Amino acid sequence: GLGFRVPTGWLRHAIPRSTALVVQDHAGGLPRGGWLRAPLQRRLMPAADAFMFTAVEQAAPWREAGLITPRQQVHQIPESSTTLVPVPRDVARGCCGPELRWGTPAILWVGRLNTNKDPLTVLDGFELAVRDRPDATLTMVYGEKALEWAVRRRVEASATLRARVQLVGRVPSGQMPAFYSAADLFVLGSHHESCGYALLESLACGTVPVVTDIPSFRAITDGGRLGRLWPPGDAVACARALVEAARLDLATERRRVLAHFERNLCWSAIGRRALDIYTEVLNRRRSFSVP
Repeated sequence: GLGFRVPTGWLRHAIPRSTALVVQDHAGGLPRGGWLRAPLQRRLMPAADAFMFTAVEQAAPWREAGLITPRQQVHQIPESSTTLVPVPRDVARGCCGPELRWGTPAILWVGRLNTNKDPLTVLDGFELAVRDRPDATLTMVYGEKALEWAVRRRVEASATLRARVQLVGRVPSGQMPAFYSAADLFVLGSHHESCGYALLESLACGTVPVVTDIPSFRAITDGGRLGRLWPPGDAVACARALVEAARLDLATERRRVLAHFERNLCWSAIGRRALDIYTEVLNRRRSFSVP
């Protein structure tokens, strides 16, 4: 990971010159520590031959800071995948519990209730979307509860939301395929993500994405060709995206999502892509290595 700059520098000196060293982004963020540490960081980062990000745009701040040099390669590959598989719709909804209602469309949120995931903007957008889709429901699954009080207050303040939003909270991991499979649309309001595990899981189960237009989500949704993307923090755009996605032939879209996941995002697809990257980086390293 990019957060292990000192060990990466030590490792480069300990391994043969012909051995390639690849670093993968895991949402470490740019290093802190002021100007005194900047020269050290710039000496350590060149130890890597190449870097992998979920989206190549995520490397831009590192290049601008001089921490990834022009000679170092940057490759696009998802940070992770999932082994989740879809569950038949009728079985899935039964597994989620009889107390839950699944509207038309049934929209699912899975994510922490924090400022980055921005649940309040999603609630605002959903409330606006209900004007066009009065039978819609929003089911929210979450672990971290930093903004739960604000979410509950927002829901209670609106008759529209009270009737259609279901705050489920934490769900055992073994039940998540059922929740994803029970829903038509998956919504998330993230302002930044290194990858997006919940999004990957939802795609593995065929849920149509309606997520924010950020680099990692663009990459994972095939440039926004799956579902709809909307600008972070924009409730009106969120509502528009939900309504547009709801008007799609959701059965057809579900098949497209599953095919895209199997072709590009499952573990075997990521493994093949990683091997191609490693081969390219290794060949390049050895072509420039001094015996």
